[in-house]
Amino acid sequence: MKIKEKILDSSFSLFRDKGYQATGISEILQNASAYKKTLYDHFESKDDLGNEYLNHLAVQQNLVMLKMLDRSDSISDFIDKWVSFIVREQRNNSRKDCPIALFSGEISHLSQFDTARTNAIRKVIETIKVCVGKFDRNRKGEKLDSISLQLYLLYLGGLRLFSLTKDRKVIELMKSQMKDLFL
Repeated sequence: MKIKEKILDSSFSLFRDKGYQATGISEILQNASAYKKTLYDHFESKDDLGNEYLNHLAVQQNLVMLKMLDRSDSISDFIDKWVSFIVREQRNNSRKDCPIALFSGEISHLSQFDTARTNAIRKVIETIKVCVGKFDRNRKGEKLDSISLQLYLLYLGGLRLFSLTKDRKVIELMKSQMKDLFL
């Protein structure tokens, strides 16, 4: 693995496990077995790593959703697969919640991340549009935009409440409300 990828991998892992604020440059470099000069050969600052992380999270979300889409026979089947994946991920991660929302919430007061945060959210919503569009070809334009945003809101709210309560009923309600959008 090239040193740039090692630095990115190290920072992504630490941001995910500890958060942006609690992660220092020296810790990133130590985990990547890299030197400060090497970091600055590839990135201007820790903020650049944060921006890369937001983009990485959006790309990963996109890949997961498109993988679920390829394996789905209907919008209901897609929602089942997406929610099952979400539940598995929650079991496997120490920091519960949507990774983009969790990271974005932590850095929301830092304006240098506004563009990357907005772009990450847009990418996810665009992917949701693709998923909805595959099974619901009648929705276009504002109707497609609206239902995609509603799905994202249900996902964020349901996942946040589930992360706070650990109540599986929240996930089932989220899934039910997602499916109800298509009745």
